[in-house]
Amino acid sequence: MFRRVVCTASLFLLILCGCSAVNNPEDIAASVKETYANASDIEIVTDITSNLDEETMTYQIGYSYQKQDDRTSKAEMTVLAPESIAGIKANITGEDFIFAYEDTELETAMPDRKGLTPVDVTTYLLYDLMNDVPKQVWMENDLIALRYENSEEAGTVVKDVYVQPDSYALNNAHIYKNGEQIMACSFTSCTLQP
Repeated sequence: MFRRVVCTASLFLLILCGCSAVNNPEDIAASVKETYANASDIEIVTDITSNLDEETMTYQIGYSYQKQDDRTSKAEMTVLAPESIAGIKANITGEDFIFAYEDTELETAMPDRKGLTPVDVTTYLLYDLMNDVPKQVWMENDLIALRYENSEEAGTVVKDVYVQPDSYALNNAHIYKNGEQIMACSFTSCTLQP
């Protein structure tokens, strides 16, 4: 009797949360990875809320990725908002970021927390989708959810990434460090060209 009550309560909670298990999570993870790894062009507009350093900031970033060949790619990130820094661009090759505003190259130092700032979060989310195997895959609110986890000396980083089930286009992502959410991304557009 107790087991039946616990199972019923668990099922009820799962339904309330909008979460459900998926059939063949390894196949879904492999299909998402293949879609991103084989994309020749990716265009993204992201609204980012950053909770770093006890201050909440919001940004809108445009991101364009082009695969050059099997070994190289290039990307460009453009700040769209806030207006005070709109127009700043970063040309990205591998882990190198070169910042510019109009025709002037800007001096800047990238932080040690790679993938955990509004400037480079999109780059590292795409890297995860193209190269890593998620720790978990599930359905939530009609989206495929993929959890990527990385433990390092500074702590554990968890990225919950949500994609459309038909195209695998990015919908939103939540980034946590040591259990605390530090960033939320909402993708207002995401197009993938094979």
